[in-house]
Amino acid sequence: MLQKLNSFRSKLYVYRFELLMASLSCVFVFNIFFPDNIYGGMAQSIYLPFQLLAGLVIFEFKRRVIWLVVLFGVLLMICRSLNIFFASSLLAEVLLLYICFFGSVTLEVFRQIARAHMVTTRILYAAVCGLMLIAYCGFYLFLAIEFATPGSFNGLGEGENAINNLFYFSYITILTIGYGDITPNTWIAKNAVILVGFIAYVYSIVVIATIVGRVQRVPHPAPTDQTSGMPKAVPPAPHATAAAQGTQANPQASAQANAHTSSQAETHTKE
Repeated sequence: MLQKLNSFRSKLYVYRFELLMASLSCVFVFNIFFPDNIYGGMAQSIYLPFQLLAGLVIFEFKRRVIWLVVLFGVLLMICRSLNIFFASSLLAEVLLLYICFFGSVTLEVFRQIARAHMVTTRILYAAVCGLMLIAYCGFYLFLAIEFATPGSFNGLGEGENAINNLFYFSYITILTIGYGDITPNTWIAKNAVILVGFIAYVYSIVVIATIVGRVQRVPHPAPTDQTSGMPKAVPPAPHATAAAQGTQANPQASAQANAHTSSQAETHTKE
């Protein structure tokens, strides 16, 4: 059974960034069908397991790290189930687990981008996932601040609207749009907004510069022989081969042609 799970995870690992990007984007899709309760109830019970699976797949095959992330995911599912089915108030515990889980996934994505030796389409997916994860972490940070100190943000509304608006405000912050409909009120909230915006800004600059630099430094290797691994000689052009074969086949004719050309050049010079 464990071997089958590892085999299934190995297949998913190839498409880890595509899977993570789809799981992070599905919140926007579910927001169309469940606009009033996107972070609780039926909507989250659908997309949260998808996000947990994508988060587990993103990590390399390190047992300790994987088991730690599995622990975060299981505890998060338990807390969410208690909130949904038993109406328990575990908001602080859930926020802490969210920050631990998505924070560890964000760091792993950053690490894999930094260790990539060449720019591929998958690395571009990873770069987009990194920016989205910064917004997710910012959202949970803002939510924790608002939960600890109510009134830290102006213009949030009440109940579920406050949670939805904080998610919207987090993306507005990293995109540096700043409509002004939601503003930080307390000193800790203002510093948190500056921190999230600064991290997203620096991340964008560093990732774009890294990708452009690696594209410019990509060498064009010579074709190699698959059997020996040595550089394979590039075959000459067909017309050059034919000319060389003709010269080797009739060297006397070639010499006469060269002598005739030289005599014509000398005659032209004398005239």
